[in-house]
Amino acid sequence: MSLMNIFGFAMSFVYLGIGIFLILSKQLSIFSSLQQLGLGIILVAYGGARFYTVLKKKRESEIDESNDDE
Repeated sequence: MSLMNIFGFAMSFVYLGIGIFLILSKQLSIFSSLQQLGLGIILVAYGGARFYTVLKKKRESEIDESNDDE
């Protein structure tokens, strides 16, 4: 697995973690409750989309490597 894949997975989990934290935590003083919920939802959606694209690229590169071996 390449360094970029590892970084992509790590950042996906960071976005998902921060988003879930914002959704589940009590209101922070910097955000209103609506802003906190909205930002949390956006971060969870972005983290999920990023995880999906990294996983898709990883699978494509594994398929390409197996085709090169044949």
